Amino acid sequence: MQQMTEVIRLKYGNTACYLFQGTKKILLDTDWAGTLPRFFHELGQRRLTVQAIDYLLVTHYHPDHMGLAADLMALGIRLVVLDCQRAYLHHSDYVFEKEHNQFFRPINDQAIKLVKLANSRTFLHHCGINGTILSTPGHSADSISIVLDDGEAFVGDLYPLDQVALYHKPILTSSWRKLKVANVHQVHFAHYADEVIS
Repeated sequence: MQQMTEVIRLKYGNTACYLFQGTKKILLDTDWAGTLPRFFHELGQRRLTVQAIDYLLVTHYHPDHMGLAADLMALGIRLVVLDCQRAYLHHSDYVFEKEHNQFFRPINDQAIKLVKLANSRTFLHHCGINGTILSTPGHSADSISIVLDDGEAFVGDLYPLDQVALYHKPILTSSWRKLKVANVHQVHFAHYADEVIS
C-alpha cells in the first residue's frame, strides 16, 4: 500500500503555495518578491522552518509564483526546473524591474537543478513522494502540475475545467485531458477554490 503524501497549503499573499512532505520537503510556488517576512511568519505559524525545505518547484514563471525563488535559493533551498521550463526562468524579470521592486533578485541559472520531465517520477520518488509532474500549458507555455498517485493534482494557474470552453484553446483542452488520463479526481489551484473532478 502506498503511503499518502502530506501536503500543507501555505497562503501568505495572493498565491496559494503547497508544501509536500515526504522523506524530503518540496515547496510548490512562492508569492511576490518582498513577501519573505510573511513567508517566514506563515511557516512559523505551522511550526515549520525554511531550513527543513529541500526543494522549490514553480508551476510557471510569472511574478506571483516565482518572486521569492532567488531568496529561497540563497537560504539553501534548491530550485528544481523542468526541462520544459528552462527557457522561461527570467520571464518575469522585466516586471520586477519595471516596478522598481527593490526586493527582487534574479535566479542564478548556474545554481538550479535541471530535471527532465520524463524523469519527474524518479525525482519525486527520491523525495519520498508518489507521483509525477506533467507539462500542462494553457495559462502559460511553461506551466506544470504535480499529480500525486492518490489522484490529487496541484496545477498553479491552469484554468478550471468549467472554464475551458470559454478560451477555445486546444492546448488547454489537451492539458486537462492529460490530467484526466492520470485519474485526477481533486484539483488544487493557486487562485481558485479546489475542484472535484468526476
